[in-house]
Amino acid sequence: MKVTHGGNRELIAQRIGISADKLVDFSANINPLGLSPRLKQVITDAVDEVIYYPNPQYPELREAIGSHFKLSSEDVFVGNGAVQMIFDTATALHSKHALVLAPTFGEYERSLTHAGTTVSHFELTPENNFQVPVQKLLTYLKAHPDIDLICLCNPNNPSGQVVKPTDVQQLADYCTKHDVWLILDEAFMDLIDHDALSYVSLMKPTDPVIILRSATKFFAIPGLRLGFALTRNEQLKKQLINTQEPWSVNTMAARFGEHMYEDTDYIKRTYDWLRTEKPYLYQALQTVNYLTVFPSVTNYYLLKSEIPQLRERLWQRGIMIRDCSDYVALSPDYYRVAVRSHAENERLIAALRSLA
Repeated sequence: MKVTHGGNRELIAQRIGISADKLVDFSANINPLGLSPRLKQVITDAVDEVIYYPNPQYPELREAIGSHFKLSSEDVFVGNGAVQMIFDTATALHSKHALVLAPTFGEYERSLTHAGTTVSHFELTPENNFQVPVQKLLTYLKAHPDIDLICLCNPNNPSGQVVKPTDVQQLADYCTKHDVWLILDEAFMDLIDHDALSYVSLMKPTDPVIILRSATKFFAIPGLRLGFALTRNEQLKKQLINTQEPWSVNTMAARFGEHMYEDTDYIKRTYDWLRTEKPYLYQALQTVNYLTVFPSVTNYYLLKSEIPQLRERLWQRGIMIRDCSDYVALSPDYYRVAVRSHAENERLIAALRSLA
């Protein structure tokens, strides 16, 4: 299975014969505030340390993350981006039959298949904006007792829909009673105001649950690579310790992670941007007559276009959007766009209207 990701500016620029810096990238859901100056200094200060191996236990990094989420550092596992945590978890769990959403992020299926797991799909529908119907999901699980792992992207990528913590709790309770693992990918949860809908604070030691997180999107560091996983389940911790690779985070990313949650000014400015630009872009997209726009709780929107090859047409206007045709259960007329700065969002809307 091949997964095509957004954010490859160099490839598109080469294809259409322009410089990569002339493209505005709506295909990757990255904070448009860019790298925090305070945290850039943290990276710079760490450069001299690259001549030494990092501590493979990453005590300071795990302590900083654990403290932020009010967890023990023993509950924290770190890696080279959230995708590594997905693959590490798939390897550690040794699942025989997993259930993933459709559509959802493609690396779950790829990682599970790589680990020798059979994967089934629970299909979501546009009629209810691709929301996850938790009661129907539970009914499906009862009818398929051989499923021993559920992977839930929350908020889901690319639909931007979220399962609320009380419903996740219901799902976790089912998993506890029926020996089913639950992977919760909360890579975009911090882009909902102050993690308001995260399951972290409800997670119990008895929950067969692991929560995957990413620093990439919120802190705009896709090139630095920092992801982490949170679990209170002792069995799962042992399995992760037995399978994880040493030195999974480079020194600069580790130092960044130790200080990222201290940058309260950057965090505040990010939420100020989201409160303004997220509703602006949603309302503006709805004025484009050939688009169907699906609501989202986070920093991107799923679109359906009546105009074919919308992505390629926007390339000619210096704009990249995410083609969603490689998502299971989505056809080639689906696209995803990130929320960016006001000027960039205006540019996107103007380009879309020009194609009407």
